[in-house]
Amino acid sequence: MYSQLRRTGWRPLEAAGHVAFVIALLGLGLACAGADLLGGWRAAGLLLTGGG
Repeated sequence: MYSQLRRTGWRPLEAAGHVAFVIALLGLGLACAGADLLGGWRAAGLLLTGGG
């Protein structure tokens, strides 16, 4: 990916899109791990909605 960007030049919007995609994937992974650590999706939902 970096060699392609070096060859064609940095396109700021494309680079920002890649960064946003990676951050979204990391956030999803952390959300899944956090739900497992909190004791499941139901407990995580209750915590997020204020019911727990």
